[in-house]
Amino acid sequence: MVEKRATLAAEYSVIGALLLDPKIAGELFAATRESDFLRAELRTVYTAAREIFNRGRPLDPVTIRAAIGKEYEPLLMECMDVCSTASAWKAYAEAMQEQTKVSRLRELADKLTQVRTSEEGRELIAAAMEATAEKQGAEIVSLSQGLETFALEQTTKRKFIEYGFSRLDSRLYSDFGDFVVLAGRPSAGKTALALQMATHMGRRAKVGFYSLETTPSKLINRIVSNRAIIDFGHINRREMTPEEWTRLNRLQREITESDIELVHAPGWSVQNILDCARSRRHRIVFIDYLQLLRAPGRDRVTVVTNISMGLHTMAQDQKILVVALSQFSRASEARDGEPSLTDLRESGQIEQDADAVLALYKNEADSAPANERVLQVLKNKEGRLGKVYLDFDGSVQQFVEYMDGQREVIVQTKRMEKKNEAKKSNPKAAV
Repeated sequence: MVEKRATLAAEYSVIGALLLDPKIAGELFAATRESDFLRAELRTVYTAAREIFNRGRPLDPVTIRAAIGKEYEPLLMECMDVCSTASAWKAYAEAMQEQTKVSRLRELADKLTQVRTSEEGRELIAAAMEATAEKQGAEIVSLSQGLETFALEQTTKRKFIEYGFSRLDSRLYSDFGDFVVLAGRPSAGKTALALQMATHMGRRAKVGFYSLETTPSKLINRIVSNRAIIDFGHINRREMTPEEWTRLNRLQREITESDIELVHAPGWSVQNILDCARSRRHRIVFIDYLQLLRAPGRDRVTVVTNISMGLHTMAQDQKILVVALSQFSRASEARDGEPSLTDLRESGQIEQDADAVLALYKNEADSAPANERVLQVLKNKEGRLGKVYLDFDGSVQQFVEYMDGQREVIVQTKRMEKKNEAKKSNPKAAV
């Protein structure tokens, strides 16, 4: 008993501190949880004390003993005897949580020596990483503390993550920990746009681009075409001209300054991506695309719901910006006009979880410039909604913003040309 008490002294001390000074109960319950306790009897005491506290009843050894039974009285006395001072409860709690992690890692290590398949091994390794992950307790801030922090933060200019398009960056205020969805119809250019955004962001932070379909070599082809302005067809046919090779050699250093890693991830789950992002230190993660991720569920709605919730949690817990590409529903594909949030394929959970939703689609309006794409902000927790018009040059896989007034001139010119054509084809109607 003495040896066991020594190894579990932190657990005993946490309960002992609570019994000696019930005033710490609120903070203690916010910083700890049942799973932090290895010994079942101490978990029982902790759970009973928390229930009493939540009901607003007086919390002391008498009320706890009445809730769990007289047989626990020796254990309660032992906890108070082990605890030297209630004021050190935070140190006891941290020690308890650390020893719990170590104990669970040892259990997982024993199981790892007995695995029969690589899949079992991956699951145990994922569990081990989860066990060692830092779990943040509830953040409790008073109004006075909040105002002090507010005043301090306002003295420095905040920098948000830029996407590389000034009109979009003026609307979105993305930061690490956000979950952004880039949705689109087939052939709109989602992957090309995502790669252009990723290479731009890679100048500031390390980016992981996880593709569940396309191989890294094909993604490199698109990046080279985009960054060095080289004909995409020439690259695919391996028929680059001497001038294009010269331009690539000249821009090679500038291109490789972007810290981006391309990860071929067919059949991966959210946990697989999380494990890789942690090990590779990715601060920004692109996923192409969301619906191809693997997740549990009896139907597609449940599967996509679990994927969306997993990506949202990953972004928040790990302080990673997650940008996930998504397909629109087939109903949206068959319908002309602007897409909406309800067109997100297979799950309304995506709309709920995302901090921002961007929709990319071709502008089918008669007066629209050729090859124009609309990047519409459908949801934005921190900024404005609206549309950003982009010109897409598929020959070099590049999206470009219009200069001020440029689009208006193109639209007006196109309207005049159509009007003149109508006059020529039907002179009487024009009179």
